[in-house]
Amino acid sequence: MCQRGGLSLFGYVVANIEQLDEAQRARYQQVYCGLCRALGERHGARCRLTLTYDMTFLILLLSALQAEDDMRVEPFRCPMHPVKKRESAMNAWTDYAADVNVVLAYYQKMDDWTDDRSTWALAQAKVIGSQVEAVCKRLPRQCEAIAKGLEALSSLEKSGEPNPDLPAAAFGSILGAVFTPEGAEPSQDLYAFGDKLGRFVYLMDAVVDLKKDIRHEQYNPMVFVDSSRHESILQVLMADCVEPFSRLNLYRDRDLMENILYSGVWARYLAARKGDRKP
Repeated sequence: MCQRGGLSLFGYVVANIEQLDEAQRARYQQVYCGLCRALGERHGARCRLTLTYDMTFLILLLSALQAEDDMRVEPFRCPMHPVKKRESAMNAWTDYAADVNVVLAYYQKMDDWTDDRSTWALAQAKVIGSQVEAVCKRLPRQCEAIAKGLEALSSLEKSGEPNPDLPAAAFGSILGAVFTPEGAEPSQDLYAFGDKLGRFVYLMDAVVDLKKDIRHEQYNPMVFVDSSRHESILQVLMADCVEPFSRLNLYRDRDLMENILYSGVWARYLAARKGDRKP
């Protein structure tokens, strides 16, 4: 049985755009564009291709813990959308998220190379990898946690571990470290939130991909759990995630982040379930 690929998990921590008002949409896009600019400025234009909305949530969260909104909102020309000027919002957490994004993207591409022997993924990994060493010098604790978490996850997947809590915990440890950069407080609640969110995302991805993984004979821990329990397990995990989030003293953007946690993270699950119901 093949491994699933521990970092094929991008694209879950996103907003439900349809339920955002105009101001929230603008804020979300500004922070997203800021992350894109930071990737290009810190790691080169090609690393902008690793951009995801998931790290946008992390920037919003860490920034909201500060009483003063230090986001620098600036107009700029986007090379992908050159016709009309856009706005970006950036601060120190944008740089942190860009660094983490590059490390996670590197491991994701190496996963793709290992699992599928994709030469394109290997070429991308080589480009991204040239930036990883410098990031690991800046963020040794986070990079070590990512490497150890992925090593544990790989071992569990190779062994066909039937208890879904164990691989979920391995991925949770990665996000726990990512969500606790130096200088961000309260670190205990931030770690708990990142850890619980990681567990939820891992098992959400397993539920969404269950049929595909069975078809391709890939490891999926949810095959050992009755399908009638899948949604209730996910709901409990999200409740565990929301508990430490609710304790955080957020000065802004709470509604935007709640949209992501209460609605956006369920989008791919609901889409997959809708597809299952098609005649």
